[in-house]
Amino acid sequence: MDQDLGLLSKDELTQLEDAFAYITILIAGADGKIDEKEITWAEKIAHIRTFAGDERLKAFHEAVDQNLHSRIETLISELPKDVSSRSKMISEKLAQLNPVLSSLDSYIGAYLYKGFLTFAERVAKSSGGFLSFFTISPEERKWIGLPMLNAIFYDEGEEE
Repeated sequence: MDQDLGLLSKDELTQLEDAFAYITILIAGADGKIDEKEITWAEKIAHIRTFAGDERLKAFHEAVDQNLHSRIETLISELPKDVSSRSKMISEKLAQLNPVLSSLDSYIGAYLYKGFLTFAERVAKSSGGFLSFFTISPEERKWIGLPMLNAIFYDEGEEE
């Protein structure tokens, strides 16, 4: 496992990996209907990150890619069907990432935080709008900035 993430417990690592499934469901289901296009797009984004992401997180992204589809299916069946209840529950689950992210090296924590934000935005843009792309619904806009997560920034002047 990637060196910085190797210091995490198995539960903490699972929380980070599952964040992508939770974000997919939160954003895709914000309008009350989880569109298969949004799930497919989320899976494509996760796969792209296995070869286009930071090399230090390659094994992490490979694990996310390998398990994302099944985790999304499992969570959809387990989470409430009511949008408000489901969104609240997902928000609470994602908020549990704050201590995990803050415990990581500042570069890795900031990289993952930014990665979650861009992932959410790309899932949101995957349906609606011109040719079914690039429009974010008002319901998605509420969650796209992942307000339950504390912002983590990395000063490039810091040593990695």
